[in-house]
Amino acid sequence: MSSLSALQARLKELSTSLAQIHPLVSRLRNFTTAVGQGDEARLELGTEIHSLLKEAEIQLEVLRVDVEALETAPESRRKGVDNEKELERERVVALAGRLAEDLKKTRGDFRNAQLQAKRNAEIAKRKERELLFSRSQSAERKRESTEKLTQDDVLLNTSSDVTAALRRTHHLMQAELSRSQFAQETLEQSTAALSSLSESYTGLDTLLSSSRNLVGSLLRSQKSDTWYLETAFYILIGTIVWLLFRRILYGPMWWLVWLPIRLAAKFVFTILGAVGLSSKAVQPSPSAIPSASLAQEAVVPSLETEANVQTADGQAIWDIPPVAEAKEDRMIGHIGNMVEDNEVGSKEETTEANEQQEEEVDETNIDDISLEEKQRQAELPRNTKKRMYEATEVLENRKDEL
Repeated sequence: MSSLSALQARLKELSTSLAQIHPLVSRLRNFTTAVGQGDEARLELGTEIHSLLKEAEIQLEVLRVDVEALETAPESRRKGVDNEKELERERVVALAGRLAEDLKKTRGDFRNAQLQAKRNAEIAKRKERELLFSRSQSAERKRESTEKLTQDDVLLNTSSDVTAALRRTHHLMQAELSRSQFAQETLEQSTAALSSLSESYTGLDTLLSSSRNLVGSLLRSQKSDTWYLETAFYILIGTIVWLLFRRILYGPMWWLVWLPIRLAAKFVFTILGAVGLSSKAVQPSPSAIPSASLAQEAVVPSLETEANVQTADGQAIWDIPPVAEAKEDRMIGHIGNMVEDNEVGSKEETTEANEQQEEEVDETNIDDISLEEKQRQAELPRNTKKRMYEATEVLENRKDEL
């Protein structure tokens, strides 16, 4: 429907342009050339009409192609169109046919008007020629008659000739004035058209500059909006990934990966601790070491650490040396013990026998000791060597734990 309405509007425009050509054709048909006036005006009018007819023919050819496309539409498509559209299409086709006939008739009228204008121009030229010939003949006649006329008649004829010449000059001036007026009107129209064209170009320049500024601002805003959108998109993706990880993957990974690794590590450390404790239990008891060697081992001087032994009521504190220094002291004591083992081999057996006897006596008589005897033994000072041995054993236990 939109194509039919567009074709109809274009056909109406063509009909309007043809209606504007008809007055020009009638003007050309009735065109008369004044005395002394050339054929420029007639030729200009004919050229204008010819250009208008040429444009109308071009437009009609384009419209005829569109109308033929409507006429040659497939039958299946025509059947699907309702009656109103079919009537509209027929109306457009009929209007195009009428315009073609009108254009053809206008072209014929234009040719006839050109011929009639040419005839009128020839008639005007013939009249002008006859007028010139008549003037020359009248001048000769007057010249002949002047010889016979009196002086008053000569003056009268001369004044009449001057009046006729002035009249001809007046007619020529009127013709030139009309031509100059037509040229002035044409110049004014051209000036108005040029001024309107200049204004339109100025408006177009302003529109282009504003469009350029608008495009620049749009580009800048597009860049900033693109940056904001990309940043927001990345933040959204990161948030979605974090939520998926936290809500879906974190729990299974905690129960299936991290917790088994943690339990395995705890189990391994527990096994290693048990192995260390068992190896420590397998080591020989330090009770077999003689008291003299223990005393010497405890009294070994060191420039970096020293032990402070206090009372046994909870105030005994040993300064714990670093692990490397403790290992060096331990190695020195071990070497001293190995040297002294060869010297006091015999003394060890007697000392162990005495200690076993004392322990047996203590075990057998521990119930026979009275309370006063127990208090007296508690008030007696304890053996310093035994304290040193206990402190040494505690220190070794701490080192093993570390």
